[in-house]
Amino acid sequence: TAAALTLTGCEEKKADGEAPSRFASVKRDNATKAASTFCEKQYPAGEGGKRFKAPAERPIPGVDASANPPKAGAWRWVNLWATWCHPCVEEMGLLARWKNSLTADGVNIDFELWSLDDEEAALTGWLKKTTLPGRPRWLRAHEDLAPFLEGIGADAASAIPIHALVDGNGNLRCLRVGAVHDEDYGAVKAFLTGA
Repeated sequence: TAAALTLTGCEEKKADGEAPSRFASVKRDNATKAASTFCEKQYPAGEGGKRFKAPAERPIPGVDASANPPKAGAWRWVNLWATWCHPCVEEMGLLARWKNSLTADGVNIDFELWSLDDEEAALTGWLKKTTLPGRPRWLRAHEDLAPFLEGIGADAASAIPIHALVDGNGNLRCLRVGAVHDEDYGAVKAFLTGA
């Protein structure tokens, strides 16, 4: 399943309360370090860049697929997540605040939140009780995940959450595997505004 591919032991905790080793890279000593390392991979804009191709999608029952269409020329924040992934769910509030702040700061941005849930009931139940900071989308099948991850430059066995920033021309510009944190906002804003 998608869960097995992306998160063997997503909610595992070490006895001393530390994050599992695969999440250690997202723990930051200070905001300066976070600002310099937000994007694990960066791609150039324009020719020579990496075109972003969304994965195959399946409809989410009860969600209007035509609602919140992407804005022309907007940045797209593509987030891979699942209801069973604690770090993914935990950062949704932060992503909502960032979306509001970035919009207030003049950044034209849309959020696409791609669920890797296998169970329809888990996803639709969660969506009924939660407001997401962007358009929910659902990966068609777990077989589509590994090729999609490799296509964006991530390891096929990468753990979620995964974040990709796509410019208004459809070019993948930034890839981050792992959770985001408050102290990352400055680096994200600087990247998106070219500051």
